[in-house]
Amino acid sequence: MPEFSAENLFSMPVNVKRLSKKGSNLTYDAPDDVRSAIASAYGLLAVESFHADAIVAPWRKNGVKVMGEVRAKLIQPCAITFDPLDAEILEQIDALYVPEGSKLAQPKLDGEGEIIVDPDGPDLPETFLGDMLDLAEIWLEFFALGLDPFAHKPGAALPESASTADDPSQDTSPFAALAALKKH
Repeated sequence: MPEFSAENLFSMPVNVKRLSKKGSNLTYDAPDDVRSAIASAYGLLAVESFHADAIVAPWRKNGVKVMGEVRAKLIQPCAITFDPLDAEILEQIDALYVPEGSKLAQPKLDGEGEIIVDPDGPDLPETFLGDMLDLAEIWLEFFALGLDPFAHKPGAALPESASTADDPSQDTSPFAALAALKKH
């Protein structure tokens, strides 16, 4: 049973030293109080459901591989009208984690000490402290990645502003405002 924390919304700690070689399968369905806390933390009107699962397995010597998904149904404000907008999130998780200080999390350097970045290559593993990895943090990170920051209702549009390109007397630049003050 996950621990609820007002600071972290909820916690699902996994001791990486005690993982079986096959890994552990963990599932979480957020209760009302956690869904309410998630909605508040992310500026949502409501989180109707939040389901997450993960297979957590050892990776290399001290690392951990996390695979799974986060599914949620929520109501968020339309970015244009602020009306309630139903939305769903389905984010797949496939991530690697290593203890802080691990050489596996350090970027590769060329002969001159410059970082080598391969945009098509795999991402570096994330790090964790001690022997514990909190799945709740991972699930919430992927939940946040699935949110549409500019979600809007179909047909919603920003009001058209008057074009000032054809009429220089309608110039709304800061310099035009200063020029208007100077005339008085």
